[in-house]
Amino acid sequence: MAIEETQPFVPVILGGDIGTYTLAREFYEAYGVRSVVLPAAGNGVIEHSVAIELRPIGSMADEDRVVAALIGLAAELTANSARPLMLFGSLDFHIMLIAKHREQLEAHFVIPYPEREIIEAAALKENFYALAEKFEIAHPRTAVYYPANDLELMAKEFTYPMIGKPSSSADWIAAKFEGKQKIHTINNRDDLESLLSKIDASGYTSGYVLQEYVPGGDDAMRLCTYFATKEGKVIFAGYGEVVIEEHAPLVLGNSAAIVTGQNDQMAADGARMLEELGWRGIAMIDAKFDRRDNTVKFFEINPRLGRNHFYLTAAGVNPARFYVTEFLGPEFDSGDPQTDAVMETPAGVLQLRREHLFTVLPHHLLGRFLGSATGKKAAALLKAGKVSNPLKFAAEKHPRRKAYLVLNAINHYRKYKKFPPREQ
Repeated sequence: MAIEETQPFVPVILGGDIGTYTLAREFYEAYGVRSVVLPAAGNGVIEHSVAIELRPIGSMADEDRVVAALIGLAAELTANSARPLMLFGSLDFHIMLIAKHREQLEAHFVIPYPEREIIEAAALKENFYALAEKFEIAHPRTAVYYPANDLELMAKEFTYPMIGKPSSSADWIAAKFEGKQKIHTINNRDDLESLLSKIDASGYTSGYVLQEYVPGGDDAMRLCTYFATKEGKVIFAGYGEVVIEEHAPLVLGNSAAIVTGQNDQMAADGARMLEELGWRGIAMIDAKFDRRDNTVKFFEINPRLGRNHFYLTAAGVNPARFYVTEFLGPEFDSGDPQTDAVMETPAGVLQLRREHLFTVLPHHLLGRFLGSATGKKAAALLKAGKVSNPLKFAAEKHPRRKAYLVLNAINHYRKYKKFPPREQ
């Protein structure tokens, strides 16, 4: 089914993960519009959806080819209708591609992201930690490794275990080596030397972050999504506490269940950092509660909606409406996206009013992981029926989507059996 010529605007989304599907669903729910989704290839989460016109594009490594395809798509979508097109990315790699080619793309698309310089000032992890230091925002002790560094000197600054992760998530995609993970836990000096030698040989040339390990399990993880206006004013901070993460190597660290809430420290510190940067649009900050000093330690900024941002919509704040009201204007949505689901707080920005449970897991499986304080909140919300899964969408009628949901649930059981949560 092609995009109808009467559709008033068209979201165009690079990517093919659950975050891609969720954003398309949110636009469909809010406005009844379908999104054009450009993944490398089709997959169950994005296929046969009422909200998506699927256009697989192949590998996105050749950025010039992707840009040419986007420009060609724009010509097609506006051939008989002078409607606006909004361009989104689902991964950091997509955001950097858009930022690097902004001059070409902006002639055809509304781009709801900051300029490249601003993104790089925050999204590269080594820059982020320098900013956190400058603004006196709590964060783990951190060093950045390059092949020319004195590893002996760097290693003396840390005790084990330590955490290793790429400074550039976008560049990390191209790195190839056995045992590669999104985040590595380094238990001793041999682990450190082995990992860095693999990275040096992998073709990855950006910095590699070595970081103090903050104790605590999945339930200590925190996240917050911020909305900043075109003028750079942060108006909303949507906070969540993680119940359980995924632990399979390729998706390690992705939140599988989140309880929404409020946190004035995280809301205020994140807003202060983003406003200093001149941010516009949406950013998401990952963090962890450190029980040693009762602070939330900032880890990184994602220059986009997170993969599991549906916790916002589940709690009553659909980010698609922010994009439209802020970047397209009242002609397309004259309402206030800040509904009764938000409230004024001492942090100086709106925060979520409602406590709600987001999860991508079958409820029976999730029930195995509710022993923590955050888990007990999740259990109460589960019992009260205040729970949402982005893939469970009543408007989806295609039988293959129903089959996919069953297979997806079975796969989660398999993954958690093979890669159980870490004990803390």
